[in-house]
Amino acid sequence: MESEARYVWVGATVVALFLILAGSLYWLSGAADRLPTKRYTVYFQTQSLEGLQIGSPVRMQGIKVGRVEDYTILPDRPGTVRVSLEVDRRTPVLEGIQAVISRNLLTGLAAVELTNTGSSRVPLMRVPEGETNPVIQEGVADLSRVAELVEDLGRTGHESLKRLNTLLADDNQKALALTLRNLGALTGELRQTVPEVNATLISARQAAEQLQSSAAEMGQVVRDGGAQLARVARSAEHTLAQADATLQTARTSLGRMEQELGGIAVSLRIGADLATQEVEATGQSLRQAGEALQAAGRELADPVRILYGPLPETLGPGEARR
Repeated sequence: MESEARYVWVGATVVALFLILAGSLYWLSGAADRLPTKRYTVYFQTQSLEGLQIGSPVRMQGIKVGRVEDYTILPDRPGTVRVSLEVDRRTPVLEGIQAVISRNLLTGLAAVELTNTGSSRVPLMRVPEGETNPVIQEGVADLSRVAELVEDLGRTGHESLKRLNTLLADDNQKALALTLRNLGALTGELRQTVPEVNATLISARQAAEQLQSSAAEMGQVVRDGGAQLARVARSAEHTLAQADATLQTARTSLGRMEQELGGIAVSLRIGADLATQEVEATGQSLRQAGEALQAAGRELADPVRILYGPLPETLGPGEARR
């Protein structure tokens, strides 16, 4: 019984060790963390690929997002290496992204660093003609920038030393000594002219003070004149307002007078018509009265006839002489 239990324990231990070994191999092969990926191509021309190999990590902001799948040294393009990358599909690979080589100074192992440098938010999906995958542009590594800065600094220092040597040449030293002597002579002359300069400065200061005083007085005059002009302007504005009100009142009065004169004209016209009619009636009455007076006058011209009647020889109406 004890031997059988020992055999079971040994068998279980062997099986567990085998499972652990299989899991370790699976993890080391990278199959355990395989996720959906997308492939990209980078052409490196200016950077050294020392320490880069198949399976090297691809990082973005320090996080591993893929690995180097393959690389090819192009024979038709000297100095150019085509590197194929396998990147997690969840990684934001945008247009304008750049790839640089980062290297561990202790181990010498290299990795590919991806950096989205542009402001674009469009994913990199365009495949150039003749390519099978989208192409990521090569960037400039920080070490390369430092090397360029150091090189520029060395070049600038060399130029500065060259110019300093040119400045310290014998001819330049003689010219500099002559300049210093001339400067000393000029300083002596300036020392002699200092009292005159001081007197000139004092006169200029006095003139400036007088000018400032005159400017203050002129400013006061201008301010007083401005106040007077403001009062005149306000008075003129008030007068214009009164004149405008007077004109408005006169305009209203003229309108009323025009209406009243129109009514008077109508009344005069009506009265004239009535007077004309009365004059005509009076004239007709006077004419009739004149005719009556004329008839009465003719009758009064023969008083005998009035007293005794007509004469016997007077024919009556309808009678004829015999």
